[in-house]
Amino acid sequence: MEILVEIFASSFRVFREAALYILFGLMIAGIMRIYLRPESVAHYFHRGRFRSVLYAGLLGIPLPL
Repeated sequence: MEILVEIFASSFRVFREAALYILFGLMIAGIMRIYLRPESVAHYFHRGRFRSVLYAGLLGIPLPL
């Protein structure tokens, strides 16, 4: 039982430390959703394997989820 309490406490500490970054990422994702059309974003993912992965990585940088 003691190990479960320790796991819960550690998980809660990690969540509490990451909460600010999660909220920031969700805010950036919401702003991107409002101002970027899905067609314009999809345009960048149809070029090639390396280039599309690079663009996906660059778009995913502000989303620390």
